[in-house]
Amino acid sequence: MNTIESANHSRICTQALEAYGKAQQDPLSRRQLNFDSGIKLLGELVGCFAQPAVTVDALDEFSEEVRGHLLQGLLSVIRNAKCPLKVFISSRHNLDIEDYLRDLPHVCIEARDNAEDIEKYVQQELTLATENKRLLRGRVSQELRDCMVVVILRDANGM
Repeated sequence: MNTIESANHSRICTQALEAYGKAQQDPLSRRQLNFDSGIKLLGELVGCFAQPAVTVDALDEFSEEVRGHLLQGLLSVIRNAKCPLKVFISSRHNLDIEDYLRDLPHVCIEARDNAEDIEKYVQQELTLATENKRLLRGRVSQELRDCMVVVILRDANGM
């Protein structure tokens, strides 16, 4: 395994340290890794761990072109990983993302799958806010609470 043990026993891959060190040699430039170098480094970092996992959050917020490059790079890292690589991607539904991931084993979780949990959370938070008098100084009728729950859940879009 290609890691360095520090005093607090955290592991940092030497490749990451070297890439960081090169970037810091000229502090005025504050250069960043280009995309290909970043994907290469990601592949090396994945190899440092017995059970690697990568998280990509809000993938849908990138342009379709950037998403394509990122997913191609990520698929390359997955194919070349020496052990199974777990990847968690959060995104709104987009056909291009679905097309890239179609042939990989995956589990999709839709907002409606969490609807009960989200409603329970909203109810719980409204109860706490009312009891602690943070919401309308505790003066919240059941009718108003019910209305608030409906509006919050409707506008939350499963988030």
